[in-house]
Amino acid sequence: MPNLSDAIRYADSAATGEEELRRACDILLLANVGSSVELRARLLQHLTTLEADRPVVCLNPGAVAPRRGRAGPRLRRPEPSEFAVAFADEIALVPDASDFAEMLATQLDITRALAATFGEAHASLRYAPDKWSVRETIGHLADCERVLSYRMLRALRGDEGLVAGFDHVGYVGAGQFESRALADVVDEFVAVRGATVALVQSAGAAKFAVRLRVGGGTITGTALAYLIAGHERHHQSLLRTRYLACLTV
Repeated sequence: MPNLSDAIRYADSAATGEEELRRACDILLLANVGSSVELRARLLQHLTTLEADRPVVCLNPGAVAPRRGRAGPRLRRPEPSEFAVAFADEIALVPDASDFAEMLATQLDITRALAATFGEAHASLRYAPDKWSVRETIGHLADCERVLSYRMLRALRGDEGLVAGFDHVGYVGAGQFESRALADVVDEFVAVRGATVALVQSAGAAKFAVRLRVGGGTITGTALAYLIAGHERHHQSLLRTRYLACLTV
C-alpha cells in the first residue's frame, strides 16, 4: 500500500517527468498546469500537509499512455431535457473539456491509481457490510460502461429502436468479480474504456445530439458520454472518501 514516503520520493525524483507529474496532480485533485518545476513544487507542498499514518493514493499506476495524434470532439454540456433526472448528479460532476475523448482517457488513470492503492490485499474491502468491494466496484464500472457505450453507439448511428433497461445491481452479483484477481478486473475496465475512447474520438460533435429511446424515456448521445464520465467520477469519489478511510498504513 503506498504511503507518504513513497509519494514524496516519487514526486521529488528527477526520473519523474512532466507528464508523470501532471498525472500525479490529477490523481491528487490538484491543478495540473505549469512547468515541471511548478508541478513538482505543487505536489511536494501538498504532500507535506498529509498525515504520515494515512495511505496516499498511488501516484504511479503505470506508464503514461502516449497522446493520440487526432483530437476528439468538444461536447457541449447536455441540457436537463436530454436525460432522466436520476442522472443529473453524476453528469454534474463532469468538467468542461476541449477534447472529451482525452478527458476519458486521462480520468481512467485516476481509477487505475485508486485500484493500485488498495491492491490485491485490500481488493475485497467494503466500507459497510452491504456495499460492494473495491474489486466489485471496478467490475461494476466496466459493466455499466459497456452498456452505456453500446447505447451511445446506437445514438451515434441514428438507431431509432427502443433499448431495454438493465439491472446494474444484479450484474455485479452475476459477474462474480470476487473470484477474480483485481488486476484482471482492472485490465478489463481498461479495455472497455479504450473502446469507448475510440468511439467518442471517431464521431463529430453534431452526431451526439441524436436521441435514443431507452425504457420509458430518451437520452442523447451527449448525455450518455457525460454519464459515462460522471459515473466513473462518482465511484472515484467513493473510493477516495469511504473506502480509503478504512485503511491505515
